[in-house]
Amino acid sequence: MLSLTLHPWMLFVVFFVGLIVVVETGIRFRLASPDSSDEERHSLIRSAREGLTVLLSFLLGFALPMTLPHYELRRDLMIEEANAIRTVDQRAQMLPEPFRGRMIELLRDYADARVEFGNASNDEAVEAASARAKSLQSEMWQDEVAFVQQTPNFGITPIVATSLGNLADLNEQRLAAYERRIPGTIWLVLTLISVLACLVVGYSMRRRLILAMVVLPLTVAIVLSLVSELDNPRMGFIRVEQDSMLRLQAALKAEVVANETTPAPKP
Repeated sequence: MLSLTLHPWMLFVVFFVGLIVVVETGIRFRLASPDSSDEERHSLIRSAREGLTVLLSFLLGFALPMTLPHYELRRDLMIEEANAIRTVDQRAQMLPEPFRGRMIELLRDYADARVEFGNASNDEAVEAASARAKSLQSEMWQDEVAFVQQTPNFGITPIVATSLGNLADLNEQRLAAYERRIPGTIWLVLTLISVLACLVVGYSMRRRLILAMVVLPLTVAIVLSLVSELDNPRMGFIRVEQDSMLRLQAALKAEVVANETTPAPKP
């Protein structure tokens, strides 16, 4: 079930087709049951149908606000990380060569890794991009340690080290935000209430009406696929846009090219 929620389109198809089958099952139960024309019984079924549909609407309305903070958190962390990388780049400009050029080159590769992280569509790709970023962080930190050992009294060293440490924090925060999803128990409850509501809707129908059979399954499938999209914005139409990171990536690449073409100062 949880693996299905990672694929919004597949989730939509499964819920839509499955709930229509449930409605049809309810209709068949009614046709096969004795005293199907009893008005008092039909009134009780209508009451159960209305109660379940109201409960289902509340649950669906509760699920959407749960996913919006997850989506906004991932977007905000991406922007914050882009700003943090830019800060490291600005502070690295004050380092002497060869540390300055080395740091800028590593930051370019680091930005590439973070763009790959944002565009990754499965757990394996996410873990690979995160591992690559951690490896680059380690290289940048080793260069910083080597620089401190050579020039222990250089005043810019503390703020460069602080900004590098911030990159490690944001890497872990973005990974944790990616793993934060709606619990499986909530998906199970939504599925059970949807099935019960569709079953009672079908049982309450005196004859087959295509529109009545399709409306509730279609509505539930659309809302749940939207919840899935917001909860995992990597597989469907709704995605965390990488605009800030892409602008940073382009700027760092241009900076590396400029450094390579700039002639070294004469002694």
